[in-house]
Amino acid sequence: MVVEAFLLGGFISHQIKYKLNLKNKLKMKKLLMLLALVFTTSMFAQEYYWTTYSFNVDPEDEEIVTKLVNDYFSSPNSKADGVTVYLFENHFKDNDINSSHQIAFTGTLDAMGNQYAQGENLNWDLFLTKLSQYTEAFSSAGGNSLISIGEPGSHPIQNIVWFDVENEAKFGAAWKKYFEKFAPKDQRKTLGKFRLGRSPLGETHYGLTGVNDFKTAFNPGISNNGNKAAQAAWEVFMDEVEGIVKIVRTQTRVMIGKW
Repeated sequence: MVVEAFLLGGFISHQIKYKLNLKNKLKMKKLLMLLALVFTTSMFAQEYYWTTYSFNVDPEDEEIVTKLVNDYFSSPNSKADGVTVYLFENHFKDNDINSSHQIAFTGTLDAMGNQYAQGENLNWDLFLTKLSQYTEAFSSAGGNSLISIGEPGSHPIQNIVWFDVENEAKFGAAWKKYFEKFAPKDQRKTLGKFRLGRSPLGETHYGLTGVNDFKTAFNPGISNNGNKAAQAAWEVFMDEVEGIVKIVRTQTRVMIGKW
């Protein structure tokens, strides 16, 4: 009886320990899942949606257009919370990008949704009426970033390459692998996607490089000259994307204002 009691007690103790260990493992699993969810959410929260409105301005009217845009977007309630507005000059462009300036809106999906769901706004209508006196509309587009490296919205000069990509997953993986390791620390690198207002040229994606000066804009990869690891990785990147991407066009724009 003593032996049986001892064995029974040991069995019960083992079962209790097993249940406690199982309970702890389940708690740990839930914690890890929660951390993974938070981490994933924070990664996606770094990305953004955008819209652009391109237009032409005569050189003599550039100053007043800049003032109109600044006065409006510097005022309270001019945009939804979480939305940033930029005014750009299209500096280097091909003949088909026949516009001199762009206004861009960026933000999370919710923020951009709120921006376009504000209903009637007399101040906005008045702003557009004033702006139309000095501008001629050209085109509009919308999309979102997919992978971003570096500080957003902090570089005054942006080189943009438009791509026609056949395999987004493969191209994105190769792009991320290279630029996460070898992008210069003082630049902004973004791979994004066109969703609205695509041209007949067939662009699907874009690569954006934000830099601080034109010297860097002329050769953004110059800091990797002499870096054998970067050069070897670039050759691997080019091999990986061969046959799945075409360059459609390039442009360089200069930030005039940010609100």
